[in-house]
Amino acid sequence: EGPQALAFNIQGGTILGDLPPYEAFIIGGSNSVRGFAEGDLASGRSYLQATAEYRFPIFSVIGGALFVDAGTDLGSAGAVPGEPGEQRDLPGTGLGYGLGVRVQSPLGPIRVDFGLNTEGDSRLHFGIGEKF
Repeated sequence: EGPQALAFNIQGGTILGDLPPYEAFIIGGSNSVRGFAEGDLASGRSYLQATAEYRFPIFSVIGGALFVDAGTDLGSAGAVPGEPGEQRDLPGTGLGYGLGVRVQSPLGPIRVDFGLNTEGDSRLHFGIGEKF
């Protein structure tokens, strides 16, 4: 059994100059806003995302996590050539929340997270290592 922890992460970015659509920031997914599929929240020239996570031991090599993730393209979807975010009718801003299980392995933590989002959808995410 390990210690309990509160973990916080805030990140953001913007692209200056010419922007091909394939270099736009993609928001949503297991390493972004959980509860959304990869790239299903936003595609923009700028972004901001934040996470709060409570990590706690369950027993031996198994731990748990409760999380809240938020992300936004800061209204920049229309500034991407071809407007892929608007073409796909992505919300641009959203919140994901849920719970997860962590299993300590020789490769690092293996995570399984179940997330719900503000669009009324849910998603199961798998990953190796902590989100941050």
